[in-house]
Amino acid sequence: MEKKSIAGLCFLFLVLFVAQEVVVQTEAKTCENLADTYRGPCFTTGSCDDHCKNKEHLLRGRCRDDFRCWCTKNC
Repeated sequence: MEKKSIAGLCFLFLVLFVAQEVVVQTEAKTCENLADTYRGPCFTTGSCDDHCKNKEHLLRGRCRDDFRCWCTKNC
């Protein structure tokens, strides 16, 4: 009985591992570019994110250490 449960557990881990690899391979590659139309220093990621999504129609945005707004898009 113990061998069956160990075999079943190994099979479950194998299935989960394979499923995770499939998800990782299907994710889109993203690139980060300086926002074209964001003006002024970037202090809050929320405002940068809102700008990138609504004004530049990209995936998301964030403020980086250089106080500039960087937008993320699919490459």
